[in-house]
Amino acid sequence: MVNKNLEQQAQAIFQSWFIDYEPFDGKMPQDWILGILGDFVEIKRGGSPRPIQEYLAEDGFRWLKISDATGITSPYILDIKEHIKESGLKKTVFLKAGSLVLSNSATPGIPKILDVDSCIHDGWLYFPKSKLSNEYLYLYFKYIRKELVALGNGSVFTNLKTDILKNYPIALPSERVLADFESIIQPMFEQILTLTRENHRLNLLRDTLLPKLMSGEIDVSNIDI
Repeated sequence: MVNKNLEQQAQAIFQSWFIDYEPFDGKMPQDWILGILGDFVEIKRGGSPRPIQEYLAEDGFRWLKISDATGITSPYILDIKEHIKESGLKKTVFLKAGSLVLSNSATPGIPKILDVDSCIHDGWLYFPKSKLSNEYLYLYFKYIRKELVALGNGSVFTNLKTDILKNYPIALPSERVLADFESIIQPMFEQILTLTRENHRLNLLRDTLLPKLMSGEIDVSNIDI
């Protein structure tokens, strides 16, 4: 609930500043640069070794699937269930923790920030270079998601092609405005990450202890509550 409230506050501030221009008397400042997203952000696609079944493993390098993102509400991904062998690295994209990704197939337009290293398949977009922060892009993608999905196409699933994102119109705010925005937003995202990590730790502890309690391996009969 705290995380949800923090993200809602961040989204409200984003809309106030960059959609409604409330701090700027309702008008976009003249020193902002009009362009398309591809002018300011490098957009690339992940890769998949095929057939993927030959590369899946019990351990190894994490393998981010769309389902790892759809089942969580936090902006951050900590838990990735599947892994691939080292032999698959040449045909995929390995990202370090702290990288922003955006789903582009199956359930497109979902932005997430990795809190663990992971490989990403071609159902994900990533952003090696950007004049906009991960936090800004996360909130931006959340705001435009419905429109992005409407622009996507596919016979079975909606696909968010790289060109759609590259050509999406955007205004680049001034460095001063971006710095001011980051000074407000970044502490909020840091708190969300801290709470997400704590929830993840508690869930792991629960999943470890509960089977032992159910099997009687851990005896709590003498604990006085």
